[in-house]
Amino acid sequence: MKQQLPIGSVVMVKGSSQPLMIVSQFPVTTLDGQTGYFDFGAVTLPSGLTGKELIFFNKEDIERLVFVGYVDVTFQDLLQRYDELIADIPYPRLTVPERAGAADEA
Repeated sequence: MKQQLPIGSVVMVKGSSQPLMIVSQFPVTTLDGQTGYFDFGAVTLPSGLTGKELIFFNKEDIERLVFVGYVDVTFQDLLQRYDELIADIPYPRLTVPERAGAADEA
């Protein structure tokens, strides 16, 4: 998956058998003591948000797109300004740890 996906999109990520619904774009978090951002923050389906934890992942972690979320003029503007928005994030882009089932554990 090369393109940023809109909020509400449902995906399957590598190493997980649960569908995830995207609820955040470019979320900032701390992983192993380093603050950075991921492409997406998501919740599991069908449960949704059950605590304070989101599941973070990047475009390259997506195995399959199940459903495309809400696309409007605002999201289309985000896509057009993508490179500019990424350049303005003051943190490095983090990556998902290479562990089997990492997305299932979050």
